Amino acid sequence: MEVSEPKYRAAVSILIFLPWALCLIVLGGYGYLLRDWRWFSVTTSLPCLLFLPMLLFLDESPRWRHDDALRILRKSARWNKAQLPPEEELRALMDLIRKEGLTANKEGDASTSGLVSSLRNIVEDVVVLVRTRRMRSITLSFYAQFFVLGIVYYGLSFGADKLGVDPFVYMAVSGVMEVPGGTLTIPLVEKMGRRASSTLFFVVIAGSLLVLGFIPDALEWLVVTMAMLGRLAITAAYQIVVLYVSELFPTEVRVRGIGTCTMVSEIGAMLAPFILESLGSIKPWVPLVMFGVAAFVASVITFWLPESRGAPMLDTVASLEAAYGAAEDARDSSLDHELTDKSATDTR
Repeated sequence: MEVSEPKYRAAVSILIFLPWALCLIVLGGYGYLLRDWRWFSVTTSLPCLLFLPMLLFLDESPRWRHDDALRILRKSARWNKAQLPPEEELRALMDLIRKEGLTANKEGDASTSGLVSSLRNIVEDVVVLVRTRRMRSITLSFYAQFFVLGIVYYGLSFGADKLGVDPFVYMAVSGVMEVPGGTLTIPLVEKMGRRASSTLFFVVIAGSLLVLGFIPDALEWLVVTMAMLGRLAITAAYQIVVLYVSELFPTEVRVRGIGTCTMVSEIGAMLAPFILESLGSIKPWVPLVMFGVAAFVASVITFWLPESRGAPMLDTVASLEAAYGAAEDARDSSLDHELTDKSATDTR
């Protein structure tokens, strides 16, 4: 995301989920044939070893690793047949970025100080996400969204038995539904923007789950249809919000912001099976209605976030506060003028 051109961000961020969808399709059939969960876990974990040599070909973000930035930029320019500015201009730009951000200095202090100072720096790294007004609004909004994404996505994933359908077929068809969620959303987020498209899919999730909760079990085809519609919508929402959070969090807090959002999502994922079992024992539709209401709340929360389509990825929290603060001030000023003009018209 950090090294992609703005016009390619949506495609890069969303298409990386396409192999996930294809693997879900394969795993449905693989699990049906293998059955033994221990061998299933072993054989699906071994391919992760293939990631280790890939690490040799990945570069650090050139934004903060200033010692390596010039080498990385030269390699990128060579691969893309692009022309770099003069070296003096690049070094001046890196010096400017170094002065704007204090992250490198903080990390250096943490590595040379004692345990207490290191823990204090860790707390400081987390607190920075909620210290300022706009940063706090963005962080808490995304926490709520990721919690809903985790609880609904895995609630639908684990709920095949509650819906009375074959779990292997359900998983394979779920993967099929994730394919359009990982492709068709690209032009959508470019046309509608991140905020409107994520709101739309949260509303679709809420509607499909609320309807699903009250469909008779005898209408199995309709149950599966609404469940798959919810699966498509939650997949699309997940991918759009991942893109959205990557663009809004400034570089100096992006890793910790996305990391804590992922942690909140996993908390929702852990709660999903317990909600299905405990509330599902009361009435099968209760957890589905709860998930639907949560998705609707997430759609409302999305309105608190600024739009990031076409906007530059900011480097510091200070730049985020200044950028979106100026936008809010301009919007408030425009609203004041409209109210003043309306009041003058009414008086006349």
